[in-house]
Amino acid sequence: MTELSIILLAACLANNLVTDHLLGVSPMLAAAQKIGIAVDMGLAVTCITSVVALVTFLLDTFFITPLHLENYRLLLLVATVACVCQVSRTISGRYFPRLFDRDGRFYPLLLMNCALLGVTLLNMQQGGGLLPSLFFGAGAGLGFSLVLLGFTAINLRLAVTDLPGPFKGLPVQMVTLGIISLAFSGFTGMVKV
Repeated sequence: MTELSIILLAACLANNLVTDHLLGVSPMLAAAQKIGIAVDMGLAVTCITSVVALVTFLLDTFFITPLHLENYRLLLLVATVACVCQVSRTISGRYFPRLFDRDGRFYPLLLMNCALLGVTLLNMQQGGGLLPSLFFGAGAGLGFSLVLLGFTAINLRLAVTDLPGPFKGLPVQMVTLGIISLAFSGFTGMVKV
């Protein structure tokens, strides 16, 4: 059990998707408007990264590797991530209606595909079993949620702060993400995976 908790903590803090691998930065900018949206999106992303990590591990273990389809692995993983996202989109429309905008788009699923594929590839690179894959996916989602909530809180505070004109908007958001990345880099040596 301690190995699984180390995998969870490492994926959440030391090997964070946003701060360490630069995956999922665009959802940070899109969802950093209200705390409620950030909480809903963090919950949805955590669930979806866990499901994607589990499904793609099973696909690789029971389909790709036994049938020697390693040359088609990336194509099959992209298709699987897209299918899981589509299924999650239809299911989550009932439970997270605040995540839908007027056009009916589901923010985390449309904006997180690169991060979901990144979780899948990082998971396969580590070569763990079923439970470590699930815990890595959950840790990656929790780490994304942690950064998203912190970034949203800082972004809301900066929205009411008197900043110089050229520094408002995207420049201050990029500096904020850089400072958050520096803070998360302090966790790098704490957990060895």
